[in-house]
Amino acid sequence: MLRSWALSTLAVVAGHGAALAQGRYDGSWAIAVATDRGPCDPVYRYYIDVEGQIVRVRGLGGPQTHSAAGLVRADGRINAVVGQANDPVRVKGRLAQTSGTGTWAAPARGCAGRWNAVKRG
Repeated sequence: MLRSWALSTLAVVAGHGAALAQGRYDGSWAIAVATDRGPCDPVYRYYIDVEGQIVRVRGLGGPQTHSAAGLVRADGRINAVVGQANDPVRVKGRLAQTSGTGTWAAPARGCAGRWNAVKRG
């Protein structure tokens, strides 16, 4: 469920054609997700770690998974899928040096909205 602070990884989302990030966005990120449409709660928080081009879901107590949840390209575009297997959350957008923004959708629940991220370290 989206209410969970730590989500399991669902899939790797591959990027095509562009060079992948080489560490520019490395670190821990806190993502605040706001629901604009659908029956989901108004706000959720997620935590991810970026290493090179790889995005991994993070729990409050440390890394949640060793599997990749998505990718970050060299220009900061992020494309990831997180959530439970029966409730995937697709996250798209762009990271900058210390912040990010984008959109998300949870098709299984009919929810969608926007997100903002802050680099934590």
